[in-house]
Amino acid sequence: MSSKRIDWGSHGPRRVAGDLPNPADSWKAKAWDFPDAIDEGSPVGETDQHGKIDDIVSLFYDRYHKLQEIMLREAGVKPTGTIAEVNRNWTDFTKVPATILGIVADIRRTKSGGRMVELEDTTNDTITVFLNSADPHAGSLLLDDVIAVSGTFNKDGTMFWTNRVQFPDLLPTNMNKGGSEYDPVSVGFISDVHIGSKYFMEDKWDKMMHFLNSDDETAQNLKYLVIAGDAVDGIGVYPGHENNLAITDVYDQYEYLARKLDELPDHITPILSPGNHDAVRPAEPQPLLEPLIRQRFNSTIHTGNPGRINLSGIDVLTYHGKGIDDMVPRMAHVTYEKPAEAMKEMLRKRHLAPMWGERNALSPEEEDQMVITDIPDLMVTGHTHAHQMEWYRGVPLVVSSTFQDETDFMKMLGYKAKKGFLSCYNIQNRQMRVVGFDEPL
Repeated sequence: MSSKRIDWGSHGPRRVAGDLPNPADSWKAKAWDFPDAIDEGSPVGETDQHGKIDDIVSLFYDRYHKLQEIMLREAGVKPTGTIAEVNRNWTDFTKVPATILGIVADIRRTKSGGRMVELEDTTNDTITVFLNSADPHAGSLLLDDVIAVSGTFNKDGTMFWTNRVQFPDLLPTNMNKGGSEYDPVSVGFISDVHIGSKYFMEDKWDKMMHFLNSDDETAQNLKYLVIAGDAVDGIGVYPGHENNLAITDVYDQYEYLARKLDELPDHITPILSPGNHDAVRPAEPQPLLEPLIRQRFNSTIHTGNPGRINLSGIDVLTYHGKGIDDMVPRMAHVTYEKPAEAMKEMLRKRHLAPMWGERNALSPEEEDQMVITDIPDLMVTGHTHAHQMEWYRGVPLVVSSTFQDETDFMKMLGYKAKKGFLSCYNIQNRQMRVVGFDEPL
């Protein structure tokens, strides 16, 4: 078998001396010596909403209040008052700064490169604030973001000039769980397998299975395998899709996937969440695959999208990543080649897909289940067919690799996927490893 491994090390916050006297030993542990410890979390996307205007309004109220609580509790934001109160007493804030919390209702770019931003809150009042081009947040704002701004009014009260913008964000001192009190086992990550596609790279999949059944220490240390969406290619996802299918029945696609997952050794538990190609509704949050599909799998744990699942004590946030499609056209630093930048923005905003009614469809659930209420210990996405492993304020970020070759459409765009990588994260020592199967690293 041709495979190669690279150690990415631990790039998170420094740990106290003595936490892990010999981190390398954590990779030598055998996964079968430790029991499965899985909490599948709460279901998502399973309410009976009808998309009426009241449902949408309720969703945004829930989003606002959740993010408001985070900003008050974690970011230390202390609003001077509601937008209505600040507008009413604007003369008090021409020299003394005011702090306002609101949701972004409109963004207009100025000739100087700044931003005219309209904010609103639950008082149904609005205020227009100005961010100059030097503000580091000017290019990161999206519609429906919840932010706090501090600044002063001009002399006639027609403009609020900001000198500080705050997102809910993570504290710089945040540290994920891990260390010597946790089992020395690892979690593997892949996505976008696209079973049923003519471009499914079965040779690389088979090499990965051969590796996982080998006596390699990384393979024997692996306890869980997370598949972050687009496990199958689906049916009718885009015009002419049928021309790219090797398996034309979606149930047969899942049947074949189930057989391929049966090739895993007994010490590895697969965890499967849906993506935009899977047989669930396209609108996020996406619920579990239907029972008729789930019953085809023997030992697979199923979650919705997004999913919060606890694996041997660490809280893993799985999100396929369709929300990235709304970020790429609006943020110069976010690209399909480097989607980890989008993940950082999601954590800053504490929301996986803030924009309503754009490329990524959202469902008006009873509550906004795309809010990142609790900080995860690890976050994984797929969708982009890229591959990255980074850290953001103590949270490891995994952009999981695809097992689908470039389609004709991708080739036309000149996009080259980073395919055939298995990303591994050791829970105890917080180190990352990547195993590639005949693909340059």
